Amino acid sequence: MQQISTNTLNTNVQKDLNFTWSTQAILFCAIIIACIGLNVDSAPVVIGAMLISPLMAPIVGIGYGLGNSNPKLLSKATKLFLIQVIIGVVGATIYFLISPLNTASTQLLARTEPTLWDVLIAFFGGFAGVISSAKKDGGNVVPGVAIATALMPPLCTVGYGISHLNPSFIIGAGYLFLINAFFIALATASGTIFFRIRSGEKLNVSLKQQALILIIAIIIVIPSSISAYSIVHSSYINAQLSQFIENQLSNQYIAKQSISGKKIQLSVIGQRLNDDQIKSLKQSLKDYHLDGYQLSLTQLTKGNYITPKEFQDYMKQSDNGDTVQANPNSSGDGELTTIQSDLNKKYPKDISNIYVGQVTDKAKATKQLIAIELSDKGKTKRSTIEKSANKLVKDNQVSAVVQFVSGL
Repeated sequence: MQQISTNTLNTNVQKDLNFTWSTQAILFCAIIIACIGLNVDSAPVVIGAMLISPLMAPIVGIGYGLGNSNPKLLSKATKLFLIQVIIGVVGATIYFLISPLNTASTQLLARTEPTLWDVLIAFFGGFAGVISSAKKDGGNVVPGVAIATALMPPLCTVGYGISHLNPSFIIGAGYLFLINAFFIALATASGTIFFRIRSGEKLNVSLKQQALILIIAIIIVIPSSISAYSIVHSSYINAQLSQFIENQLSNQYIAKQSISGKKIQLSVIGQRLNDDQIKSLKQSLKDYHLDGYQLSLTQLTKGNYITPKEFQDYMKQSDNGDTVQANPNSSGDGELTTIQSDLNKKYPKDISNIYVGQVTDKAKATKQLIAIELSDKGKTKRSTIEKSANKLVKDNQVSAVVQFVSGL
């Protein structure tokens, strides 16, 4: 059984705190690799960058210095940490200034909203790291901690924010990096104190120092706790809204849905709802714990037709993060193209245009739409054409909504 000792911990921490140009060059390379991974939305690349990054060493050194009340070691680790942070931010800023990819990827956006879970990951990750450093053979725990606590990505995101003059990215990612660094250091300090007590050493951490660390920890945790509550609350509300839609709007196709503040916005395609039905829907919100929310219902169908403006807005779907593939007359996806072609061949003089679209929402669920624009002659055959379209949908085993478009 491997022994855990303060001597081993001291040796492992001290050896990684020497300032060498090779180490800083490795850090710079790791930062650029992480930036590329974030830029192209590649998680494996980001993980690889975290594995080669030496950024954990000075943070562990700060925590060890605090736990030992060693001002000299604390100063040395802090200086190295600040140098590496500057190298990281400068490297990331330079990369994103010259990168041709300016859109914020999912990987970048994920680093702008820290929560209480990030605090827990950093603290327990740091504690695992200090235990590993106190063993003669730490195994692969430290690299695992580097990946779990994700120090590199928020630092890169700060560089992205600076290069694009975006304060929300700078503040959000900077706060996430602060959480990770502080609680890794705090966990290291706690682990160091624990090992010293276990070894029978006399502690020389003053009550003033303990109180100061506790106050700083509380100040850092408060915003992340608020953010965590917001995420949990938002998840609950979305779940309730999904239940409401499933039970109350099962015959409608939901083209768009969003929650802004206390307002629920739904855009639907299907049988038109009258005022009494809409009023009943609004009243039923309380049955799904959504009382206090206002329901704004946009019906994209008027009479037998979907309106031109709403159809165009629906096909774009750019305002709520959905992606759409849509093309009139010539191209669709697989079975949609077949249906489009068959209808055009069967009703060449009755159909002016057929629009097919495939929508992938935020939940990665794919839904399809077939919108038919009739000629003046074809309007008298709307019922027949609708039956033919629905039969083709069924025959081709496609889950698609068939609608008619007027005056595009």
